[in-house]
Amino acid sequence: MCSCSRGREDLKDIPSEEQIDDGYIEIVPLNAEKYIELLADDEVILSEGEIFSYNQKIMTKTNSLYDINNMENLSIDDIRNYITKYQIPNLPQYDTEREVTNDDIVRIKKNCNLDNITGNIRKGIIIKRTNLKSFPTTMHFYNVLGSDNFDNLQETEVHVNTGALILHESLDKVWKFVIVPNYAGWVLSSDIAYASDEEYDYFVNSNSFGIITDALIEIDDTFLDMSVKLPYLKASEDGYHFDLPIKDENGNVMRKEIVITRDKAHIGYLPYTKRNVYIEAFKYEGMNYSWGGMDRGVDCSSFVSNVYRTFGFNFPRNTSDQKEVLENITYMNNMSNEEKLETINNEDFPSLLYQPGHVMIYLGKIDGVNYIIHSSGSEMKVTESVLDNSSYLNKIDRVISAK
Repeated sequence: MCSCSRGREDLKDIPSEEQIDDGYIEIVPLNAEKYIELLADDEVILSEGEIFSYNQKIMTKTNSLYDINNMENLSIDDIRNYITKYQIPNLPQYDTEREVTNDDIVRIKKNCNLDNITGNIRKGIIIKRTNLKSFPTTMHFYNVLGSDNFDNLQETEVHVNTGALILHESLDKVWKFVIVPNYAGWVLSSDIAYASDEEYDYFVNSNSFGIITDALIEIDDTFLDMSVKLPYLKASEDGYHFDLPIKDENGNVMRKEIVITRDKAHIGYLPYTKRNVYIEAFKYEGMNYSWGGMDRGVDCSSFVSNVYRTFGFNFPRNTSDQKEVLENITYMNNMSNEEKLETINNEDFPSLLYQPGHVMIYLGKIDGVNYIIHSSGSEMKVTESVLDNSSYLNKIDRVISAK
């Protein structure tokens, strides 16, 4: 549901936390229940303040997360370095039904428009779930002819209402090069709106907000992923009222009031409890796997990041970065599979299991069998799997408890 677009309002009109009537309707996926029964307690693991401190520690340990509130003084050389850090994959590559040519590569590189970097940086808000790519093109670079996944130019999906710095525009003006909190790359110009400092703070930094708690919902042709944050307005019999970012005819952000039912959104972050980890993870069960979040699916790291973002965690986008900077790591490189299972069992589940290029959520042991849930590239969906005697167990090199 939605109402017509709303005009600009002063930030003081946002209701305080004391004014918010929650009334959140908890939906427990069927397959989560058996793991919830394993829990001895449902205490909050970390408070919101402790999670904020956790995030601050992560920021000091990685260069893959960006404090875009403090990056507006980049030079032209800085911008060029961000754009040129990507390399075109070696040929042969395939665009679904044909082979990519050298002429294609020349056009793509020309479209980067490197001779016309102005250094004029503007703030923006993502208004549509969008693909962030390493080069400004709608072409796909697949390793296999006829493939429809694993695009080598796809870096990540970007959620609605993500704040961005707009650094540059492609020659054809179809693409913008942006920095978002966990990545830098090209997004479609149609999927981002310019924002003043006031509107940027309203949408991105509001203290009164709600988050999406379902895996993916659609509102007025706009797809909202789990953990999307939106400015909160009020509650009514119909649900929670939020402001959705859209854009006007001049490309500037506007506010559009929408209503989301109480079973699909929560006011503020969810409490970080083991029960809630299970609930949010299993809401994804059956969703399609997609490399870099293409086609409204999730890959392994975005699945995990989205679940933990509902509690306020800000993880790096890729598993290679996550596994190096998250706290409470137990290394298992030189362990046998039996030793790995013993170590995992001794951790405070649910926990995160990493192998090169993949991350899983460890669920616990039922009737002597250990289980995980993950977005599986081999099964092409988010699925519950047995860990024991699996290829995953063979390759696991660390377990991380986010606590």
